[in-house]
Formats: sequence, structure tokens, C-alpha cells
Amino acid sequence: MKKSVRIVTGLGLSVAAAAALAGCSSSSSGTEETQTEVQAVMSGVNYSCDAPKADTMTDITIAAVPIVSNGALYAGVDRGFFAKHGLNAKLSSVNGLPASIAAVQGGSVNFAFTGTIATFQAIDQGIPLTIVAPFAGIAPKYWEKMQAGEEGYTREVTAILVSPTSGIEDPGDLNGKTVAIADPKGQGELTVRHVINANGGDADTVKFTTMSYADAANALMAGQVDAAYSTEPAMTPAEKAGYKIISWPAVETFHEGPTSAMVASSDYVLKNPEVVARFNCAIQETTAFGRENPDVVRATAAREQKVDPATLAKAVVPYYYSKVDMAGLERFYKIEKEEGFISSDIDLNAVVVPQALNE
Repeated sequence: MKKSVRIVTGLGLSVAAAAALAGCSSSSSGTEETQTEVQAVMSGVNYSCDAPKADTMTDITIAAVPIVSNGALYAGVDRGFFAKHGLNAKLSSVNGLPASIAAVQGGSVNFAFTGTIATFQAIDQGIPLTIVAPFAGIAPKYWEKMQAGEEGYTREVTAILVSPTSGIEDPGDLNGKTVAIADPKGQGELTVRHVINANGGDADTVKFTTMSYADAANALMAGQVDAAYSTEPAMTPAEKAGYKIISWPAVETFHEGPTSAMVASSDYVLKNPEVVARFNCAIQETTAFGRENPDVVRATAAREQKVDPATLAKAVVPYYYSKVDMAGLERFYKIEKEEGFISSDIDLNAVVVPQALNE
């Protein structure tokens, strides 16, 4: 039976109760669509991105993660995209995706940047989350262009780094090694496992240890781990010190598609549908700006991370989606389930608000 997780709205329910109720909901096939309470409420919102209103200002909080892609969020606030839609947005930086999920689940923030894989895992665990807006990912045909060595496509956002004297040449050499990752059983571990196995190694022999992106790179340089899964700007010091990249695991695993999104608790969506619609509009403008202004994204990320802008001058800025790529979500979900990172059958059509499907 397919679990239609989003029918559980989380109104006054514990996570355990929500999970139990979700397990009782099903659809007879993967193509059958049942409108959930969240979708019904959001479908009734009368707010258009083309007619922005700042007639009333609402305070909102957003969990951001210290990576380059989130520079676009700060830039969106700087340029008034949120204020334009009546939102007084305050961003709060958290160390990684688990903390981002925990923040929105616990109610300390209203919205959160998180990874697609982490979102599916949270839903699999009975946490009632809803994708309310698109965000960043891997550009269409990125993998093809990387393999061809096309200019601008030789690097990606996440990487596996090793010492230049380690003798480790590719992920298949990581058998029995210790690898630092930021999100156990999330995108980091999933993609690292995938590239290890794809290169003839055995990911089950690897010891994974959890650290933030910056701590992972520092631990590698200190000789405390054999490899580090990290991202810019955290990995920049290691690269400058001569540590080498042996894999771009996200693009090697997924090839293309939406690796992240903006989420809210289903309870918040039901109680604040117009705020969610306004937020979606602001994010659409933010992602459009990010696509057109990568240098601003880099400079803003450097400012927020308090690093020299020169260190991020050539950093890869991800592709920003204006609408949720459902085909990409389906592909990511399939990979995650095949790897055993989730067990539930999730109706992906039910986890996205209708506003996120339209530009």
C-alpha cells in the first residue's frame, strides 16, 4: 500500500500519532492523486505573485545553512523580495540539514531550507512536512556536460576530499576508511555510498562519522579522518592547502534535478496559507535572481560566512529552480528507497503545495 503521508496534517498530533495515522492512508496506485487537506487549503488561497501586496507585514523566520547556495536567500532578503510580498523575513543559520529539519519541526522557525533526501527521510519518519517552494539543485544535463568537460561544468557543489599523500585515488579506495559526513543517512551518506560502490568499493566497510561541513574539512586536514564530504565555502581552505577532490558525489549520483527545497510544517501551512503563498512568490523571485546573478550569490555567501569574497570568487553556484521538478523528485525518491534509506511508499504528489508547481 502507498502511504499518503500528507493526509496527516500534524494538527495537535504527536509524531508517533501522525505516523500511525499516515500508515492507515493509502492510494491504490502511484498515479492516483488524492487532494490532501493542505492542498485543498492552499488551492483556495487568493494571492497572485503578479499582484504583490505589502498591505500587512508578517514576521517570518527561515532556517538557512552555511553553504554557497543559501547566499541567494540572504540576497533575496537584501533586495526586498520578501518585503514586497508583505513578509519581514529573518534568517537563522544552522549547522546542517538535520538541524534545519529539527528547527522547522520544533517550531523555532517557520520555514527551512533543506535537502530533498532529508525531506523524504523526515516524512518517512512520520514528521509532517510540506514542500512550499522550489530551491536549488543540479542543472539539467549537468552530468552530461561534466563528462564532456564542458566549461563551467567541471565542478559541483559537494565534493569528497582526501589528503594528497593518502594514496586514495577514487571513491572505490575508501574501503575500511573513516569518512566525515554532515548528514548521516541523508544526501551526504547516500551519495558517498553510491559513488564508493559504483567505483568497485564496498560502502558497508566504511566508517561514517558525523561533522559539520567545516569541521569535516578541518578534521581531514588534522589527520583525524581519511576523507571528508564537504561543500563550499567550508572545503575551500582544504583545497588551497593541496587536499584533492576525488568525487563530485551529488552529480555523479543524481546527474541532475532538485537537491533542495523550502519546507514548512503542515500545521503551519494549514494555519497560515496566505503567508505560505506569499513566501512561495518571494522564493520564486529569489531563485530567479540567483540564476541570473551568481556573483551576487557568491559575495553574499562570503559576507554571511565572514570569509574573504576572493575565496568564493570561483565557487560553483547551483542551479535555482523556479518550480518544483516533480520528475526529479521521483528519481531522487527512487534512488533513496532502492538504497534502503527510506522504507515508506510516499505519494510525492501529496507533499507539494500547488503554488510550488507553477512559475
